[in-house]
Amino acid sequence: MEQDRVCVLFKNVLDIINLILQDDFYTQKESLPDIKIKVLNWYDDYKQNSTLKNISVVELEYVDFEIIDLFDNYIVIESVKQNYVERLSYYFSILKKEWKSEMLGRK
Repeated sequence: MEQDRVCVLFKNVLDIINLILQDDFYTQKESLPDIKIKVLNWYDDYKQNSTLKNISVVELEYVDFEIIDLFDNYIVIESVKQNYVERLSYYFSILKKEWKSEMLGRK
């Protein structure tokens, strides 16, 4: 059950990244292709090894900062209906919380 929940988080993050990449409203998204690759790699590793511990702190911080930057740039101006950056930030924060929990010995 736990693995299914984490897989859903990965899928949600990737789905929102794809939506932002396809939407012309978001013009400051240069880092998103790189973030998408990192998240896909983490997801593939998670599916194979059932652990988040293989995600490096450096990569996690990079993705976190880029998502925060995107959030800061668009949260006030994006439509309430789409609110992609808010959802991306939300899903990623839960994924990061799961990573922290696992790193602190939950598994």
